[in-house]
Amino acid sequence: MLLDCGSSNTGSTASGVEGEGVCYPDNDGINGGSYVIDLVVDDTGFYSGSPDSGAVSADAGMKTVITTQNDAMVTLTLTNEGTVEHGFEVECTSVLPAYPDVPAGCSSTACFPGNSTIPPIAPGTSMTITFDTPTPDGLLYPFKSSAPGDSAVAGLNGSDGTDWSLM
Repeated sequence: MLLDCGSSNTGSTASGVEGEGVCYPDNDGINGGSYVIDLVVDDTGFYSGSPDSGAVSADAGMKTVITTQNDAMVTLTLTNEGTVEHGFEVECTSVLPAYPDVPAGCSSTACFPGNSTIPPIAPGTSMTITFDTPTPDGLLYPFKSSAPGDSAVAGLNGSDGTDWSLM
């Protein structure tokens, strides 16, 4: 996992990282699972679905929320249907909305692991990655394109309601 709250607790969670259970107790009593997510990106935004299946939302750039459990295994495939390179990156977020009384020594910020980022990929290509979601749940983690040129496009820069929700 990606976070270690720095607690002096010597207990360990299922993920094997000391202190996470003390810093971020589970909000819904459910952890883990496996998720397969197909995400399409074009020059205006992200939308869910797989181009191969025909089950693709035509509302690119509209609010997209990916929902999984915390401490889950995710296999994510990004398909670029745009005309330029686009990628995928989940931003860090504050844990304070779900954990307002974070114990001393615990981080007030949670991040997805580094292997959850997809570098910019060429138009017409796909890339699949596998990673674990963070421990803190009940939070929204904004996601965006990792391509530098996409920072000015509202549907690709994490500012338009494209969020990863951990239950």
